[in-house]
Amino acid sequence: MPATLPVPDVPGSWPVAGHLPRLARRPLDFLTSLADHGDLVRIRLGHKPVYVATHPDLVRTLLVTDAHAYTRGIGHAKALSFIGPILVATTGEPHRRQRRMMQPCFHRQRLGSYVAAMSAAATETAESWSAHDVVDVLPVMTDLATAAIAKSLFFSERAAHAEAELRKVGNAILQVARMSAILPGIYRRLPTPGNRQLPPARAIIEETIATYRAEGRDHGDMLSTLLRTTDAEGIGLTDEEIRDEIMGLAITGIGGPAAITSWIFHELGQNPDLERRLHDEIDTALDGRPPGHRDLNRLPFTQRLVKEALRKYPGWVGARRTRQPVRLGGHELPAASEVMYSAYALQNDPRWYPEPQRFDPDRWDPERNAGRVKKGAWVPFAGGVYKCIGDAFTETEAAVAVAVIASRWRLRPVPGRSVRAVHQSTHVIPGKLRMIAEPRNRNVDQAGRSAPTGSVAPAH
Repeated sequence: MPATLPVPDVPGSWPVAGHLPRLARRPLDFLTSLADHGDLVRIRLGHKPVYVATHPDLVRTLLVTDAHAYTRGIGHAKALSFIGPILVATTGEPHRRQRRMMQPCFHRQRLGSYVAAMSAAATETAESWSAHDVVDVLPVMTDLATAAIAKSLFFSERAAHAEAELRKVGNAILQVARMSAILPGIYRRLPTPGNRQLPPARAIIEETIATYRAEGRDHGDMLSTLLRTTDAEGIGLTDEEIRDEIMGLAITGIGGPAAITSWIFHELGQNPDLERRLHDEIDTALDGRPPGHRDLNRLPFTQRLVKEALRKYPGWVGARRTRQPVRLGGHELPAASEVMYSAYALQNDPRWYPEPQRFDPDRWDPERNAGRVKKGAWVPFAGGVYKCIGDAFTETEAAVAVAVIASRWRLRPVPGRSVRAVHQSTHVIPGKLRMIAEPRNRNVDQAGRSAPTGSVAPAH
């Protein structure tokens, strides 16, 4: 066996706090700087040593090749412990069972049936604006993502109450999840609005599950699928398990799509040529109507916009924990070691993506880009056994939202304002992104559009 390599310590650690001050002040800059010190480095969060894999080969080993030797990072479990043993919080055999049972919800055939719900949610958003409204983009896209997941869960009119309730408490669920990661146990006992809203929402969802089960009909929605799925022994999910999984889907299905869609509209506001190409594609393919599932293959540029936004603005950090002593890239790590990786740092590294700060959807054009992305350098949805089960749902939702809104509106940067990439929970979001809604007139020549006045600041 080759000699064991020492793991380099990252300089700049404070005596008691370790690297926490640097991580707290400028987390994205800090994470992207770590590759300068090695493919695997050691930082300190307080007194706790944490390893960070900065090379795609090591990240692939961590997530895929040797995935059996790792479990979820401890912070992830804390963030979701207030719901229960749901898919995105479990490990080992419980996770394998739940993943098999949740998989039919995201099957390609089912995914097509959700497009109408996504289009309806985006249409609601587009119809809520008036000319020259100043739109606070991220909160609006968060509401849109909440509506999209709620409408996909519940198609039946008998579930209208549950859909409305989930839409009402979507932001509260996200807030409870974020604070539970920071203050597990303590936060759940505080009389916050989120903690007060969750019990009534659970009760309404339980009533809807009971109604669906009594009807015995397949409405084509996620809830119908959850009621019909069984494990290898033919045992289905209980009503309580379905309720908890619905709450989990609300957490994991809102923040990511909202961030990605917001970034796309920011980038379109900075790039008139990209905006023109998007408008040309959706005008030709859709002619003003909302997209159906058969239209998605006719929107390749729209889908490349989504993929490039996922490349440039993925989640900022992920983590695994060693189950046993492991060897990672020639380094020996003890059991119970926390190992982090940053999709943001990997996917903005010029070694793997030329000109990474340039938003370039054409890097995903198969006819113009014959090269393949290095394995382990594309991890917006993690990978391996714990890869996000809703990756295709997220990409489809973002593409539908962009197509619907851009068919009716241009979003223009507010003059004199800069937009900064900041972190929120596990997402990279555009801070203070406010844009002006201008109605589209497809008969007007687009060549005379003015150049954008906003700018994006370096990521922090």
